Amino acid sequence: MKGQAHWFTPLLILIFILAGCSYTEQSASGEMPEMIRVKLMIPDQAKVNEEVALQIKLTQGDQPVDNADHVQFQIWNEQNEPVAPSIEQGMMSADELEARGAVKASSAGDGVYEVKHTFQEPGVYVVQAHVTSGAMHTMPRTKVTVE
Repeated sequence: MKGQAHWFTPLLILIFILAGCSYTEQSASGEMPEMIRVKLMIPDQAKVNEEVALQIKLTQGDQPVDNADHVQFQIWNEQNEPVAPSIEQGMMSADELEARGAVKASSAGDGVYEVKHTFQEPGVYVVQAHVTSGAMHTMPRTKVTVE
């Protein structure tokens, strides 16, 4: 038992030193970056075969974000919700989302990202935005009734 303490004690001290240094470096920067905010600008209703603009406004603090890493829209009839990835699979990449039908949005400036979409059939649709900016990711969703 005493032999184990000889290697365990220095290891424990090293862990505390490294943890203390890492905490100091993080807090020395002063502030945590503000979270990104996504405002959905999507109509509640739409008509079959009529093009609509699906938009979001992306901000961080008071500033618009025009350089997001990925902004995509996923659209499905609420009767056919896609299967979510398992915990083991983790979060899907932008390429995996596009392979599942997500549409890449384009920047319209001033933090606004947009996709034009035409609903082909009546029903209630879920529109989910997938937004990645730096290390932050958010996935707000809303519903659109199509008649």
